[in-house]
Amino acid sequence: MTGPRRIHDVEGLNARLQAVTQRVRVDLRYLHDDRSREHVARSVQGMSRVLDLGGGMRGALAGFGGEVETLDLNDIDAASENLSRPDILGDVCSPFPGWMAGRYDAVIALALLEHVYDPAAAVANFRTSLRPGGRLFLYVPWMWRYHAPKDLVFQDYQRLSRDGMAYLLRDFDEVTLYPIRGKYSAILNMLKFWKPVIERRFGGRINRLLDARVSDWRNTVQASGYFAEAVRPDAA
Repeated sequence: MTGPRRIHDVEGLNARLQAVTQRVRVDLRYLHDDRSREHVARSVQGMSRVLDLGGGMRGALAGFGGEVETLDLNDIDAASENLSRPDILGDVCSPFPGWMAGRYDAVIALALLEHVYDPAAAVANFRTSLRPGGRLFLYVPWMWRYHAPKDLVFQDYQRLSRDGMAYLLRDFDEVTLYPIRGKYSAILNMLKFWKPVIERRFGGRINRLLDARVSDWRNTVQASGYFAEAVRPDAA
């Protein structure tokens, strides 16, 4: 009996994809105590210029001594929603102009990539806009509800697993993923009251007790989302 007709080197492809995922470092320090914004604020100290896409840091860079530029698809000024007009009005999925190339020491995109129609194109733009050695900070949900507004002023397109994050960041160095919440706390976080009521009252203690019932690996791949940090290589 003959085997299937071979049209690709599937074994080689699978080995390369496995290597992409396996090269990523996973850090569990924020699993039950999400300090990702504080992590970003500490990391950018001493930098000259950062790009905060969508204004995701929401005031957490108040003590930053360098220049912060914001970019958004929408020109919205709504203080009641903690929103302000961006410095740059544009689309992260369309090519950035030449003056943005190598302009930033850090690019920050927290809870943004699930809302863009072409995350690979967006990440390519982030890479181009970073200087060599510049740092990229992301947060992307994995187990989370649909959360675009009814008027679709922005949309909700996708979620990314650990493997998806690793592949998306394959052209960066020093990629670290920080899972946020483990298997059971991620499931319970789908309930609208969990974060504002339970987590606000008990902090990470109850999530830590719930997720202690499974392995670190299971908590890693069944997280509610991933905070990520990566470095643009020195080579262009």
